[in-house]
Amino acid sequence: MEAPSPRITVAVAGALLGFLAVLAARQPPLATREIRRLELADLIRAEDARVRRIRAEIQRIQAEVAAVGTVGAEVQALRDRAAELAGAAGRAPLEGPGLVVTLDDSPERRSPTGDPNDLIVHERDIQAVVNALWAAGAEAVGINGERLSSTSAVRCAGNTLLLHGALHSPPYRIAAIGDADAMAADLPGQPGIGRLEEAADAFGLGLDVEAESVRLADVPSARLLEAATPRRAR
Repeated sequence: MEAPSPRITVAVAGALLGFLAVLAARQPPLATREIRRLELADLIRAEDARVRRIRAEIQRIQAEVAAVGTVGAEVQALRDRAAELAGAAGRAPLEGPGLVVTLDDSPERRSPTGDPNDLIVHERDIQAVVNALWAAGAEAVGINGERLSSTSAVRCAGNTLLLHGALHSPPYRIAAIGDADAMAADLPGQPGIGRLEEAADAFGLGLDVEAESVRLADVPSARLLEAATPRRAR
């Protein structure tokens, strides 16, 4: 067997060296690989720090949301309390047991005294009943469906009642929400009621007191007192 020629051996060796040179050229030097490894480690640490900051921000926001939820519960409690008081303040309809006092003009044509004013219900009579009901513990009072507020005025125009800009004719149904038994027991002793009872007996004025369920609408906002300033003494 013949030995390979020197030319072939040199050619093979040259090709092998060329392949190794190309392979070495494709591999980055050791220093470059170390730099890239360090850069990757820095990137990982930076991303980890960013994630930690995001998590801390999420926890802070969650704490704020929880705090807002607590405040919301407090606000809701105040709203519930306001809703409870709204009926008594006239800002919402109110319904419950109560007492109804009905006043009516006399059916008689002539008064025993000759004075026709004896036979009709006057504003003082209505005012006496309203004030008596309040004093007897009424929570709310209305006349012919008109809820009374702190700015309501009971005024008569002739033989009709002028209330909140509207005219009302007798009979006048004065309804009060509250303890019906207590109000009925306390009513006769209130100022003006004894005189009204005497007029009913003497002139036939209608005076009827009944315990029944009462529903009063809310007071229109225009008739509610929002604020008041005391006058200075002169």
